[in-house]
Amino acid sequence: MLTIRQGGMRDCKDLLDVFMSTHWTKKYTTVEQVKSAHRGIAFQKWGWLVAEVKDRVVGEVLFRVEKNPVVGRIGIITDIGVDVRYQKKGIGTKLVAAAESALKDKKASRLVATSPPDVYNFWMKMKWFARGSLMDIEASPSKIPIKNTTKVRTMCLENVTKLPKSMLFSNVAYPGLLAETASAVVDGGRRGELFEFYSEDALVGVGVCADYGDRTAMFVADITVSGAQYFDVIISRIARVALQLKARTVTSTIPSDKVQSYGGRTHWSSRLARNIPITKLI
Repeated sequence: MLTIRQGGMRDCKDLLDVFMSTHWTKKYTTVEQVKSAHRGIAFQKWGWLVAEVKDRVVGEVLFRVEKNPVVGRIGIITDIGVDVRYQKKGIGTKLVAAAESALKDKKASRLVATSPPDVYNFWMKMKWFARGSLMDIEASPSKIPIKNTTKVRTMCLENVTKLPKSMLFSNVAYPGLLAETASAVVDGGRRGELFEFYSEDALVGVGVCADYGDRTAMFVADITVSGAQYFDVIISRIARVALQLKARTVTSTIPSDKVQSYGGRTHWSSRLARNIPITKLI
């Protein structure tokens, strides 16, 4: 008999088998590593459901909610996995359906996830469909022009112990990416900085830049509705933090329909990202 219930740290022993078969590129080998993946500033305990068969946890789904100025609340499925020995038995379908129900209760009006191409058919069967595409962009941080203006004040967020509300937000940035990258700095041990940007007393933008090794830094920039005119300033200030991190290359992943917003005098090289952004209305 299959039971879908809220997850807990006691489940991580069973989930190690799930992680080893579905997250093999990250090389999970210990229960403590699995527990670490279920902690941190971007993790929501209410958004953790597990699938249990005969007193054994064989799968899970993780999700949370962000605000969006256009559609209101967005529900984001951040991860789903089923032990390879229990796949093709409808367990993944039931986990997603349970997440959809929980996100609907949280007043989400649109759901978002990111799918590898090889499992897109799974999502289509549940009426999730591709919406646009993602682009990976990169540039040398030394070639990103400085944007000086007294109209935008930069605040570096220090001693962060929980995710600022300003980063549970997506407008121009891809949903979930800001929180994920911020968590990598605060919880994941990556060097980097979190920022808020203000014009007078109004929040106009947020961002994070993190060191991802191999002389590469990743940044995520976003703006509020009132910050549209300052987006080039915010991009410049966040991306150039890569220089402080001694990076030769700074990268980001952005929705393909936002590429023009990253134009200006910076020459970004770009390529189509492998993963597919998918969505569903509820």
